[in-house]
Amino acid sequence: MTAAGGEQLAFDLAFRPAMGREDFMVGASNQAAVALLDAYPAWSPQVAVIVGPHGSGKTHLGEVWRARSDAVRVEAATLGEAGVAAIIQARNGLIEDIPAHGRVPDETSLFHVLNAALQGRVFLLLTSRVPPASWPVATPDIVTRLRLVPVCRIEPPDDGLFAAVILKLLADRQLTIAANAVRYAVPRIERSFAAAARFVDMVERIALERRRPATLGVVREVVKALGDSDLT
Repeated sequence: MTAAGGEQLAFDLAFRPAMGREDFMVGASNQAAVALLDAYPAWSPQVAVIVGPHGSGKTHLGEVWRARSDAVRVEAATLGEAGVAAIIQARNGLIEDIPAHGRVPDETSLFHVLNAALQGRVFLLLTSRVPPASWPVATPDIVTRLRLVPVCRIEPPDDGLFAAVILKLLADRQLTIAANAVRYAVPRIERSFAAAARFVDMVERIALERRRPATLGVVREVVKALGDSDLT
């Protein structure tokens, strides 16, 4: 991997675009989740949960699968009889952000759609920040069924993947960056794709305002600003 001036960055990279999606990078931290989506429709059972922190790429991966499978997308907060009916009709459903606002809003609907998936009538992908064992579910039958559902975790990106994401976001905006600036930034930014996007937004704004490349000095300034904002 190279940065401005052609200097090679010392990161051990092993990534690829996810299923042709040029704006999603795959590495060790998320390859299990991507492999799950690659395996569709050969899922057994026909339901899975992707678990990862905010900004880890769950929404992006869910959208990749939704587009590929023609799934109906339903927010967990609005799941109800109509949502279950739409998923069953489409035979593919994506339910995002379970639990919603700290709770599972409609356990009856969740029970019915889980049953449909476990019985092989629909394919179902769920996303969450926490594993199903931590969901505040009161219905014992749902707890039992959730134990049958495979869980794929997205871990925080390693140095190589995080550097690749930053460089890709910068390249998308036709910005160059000094290699030492990337090495400085990677261990000092919150490990999430969302944080990488915020970092690049600030670098771009400063570079355009000052009409200068993304030097180490600029990156130091951005890293400090991001750190200060996290403390407020």
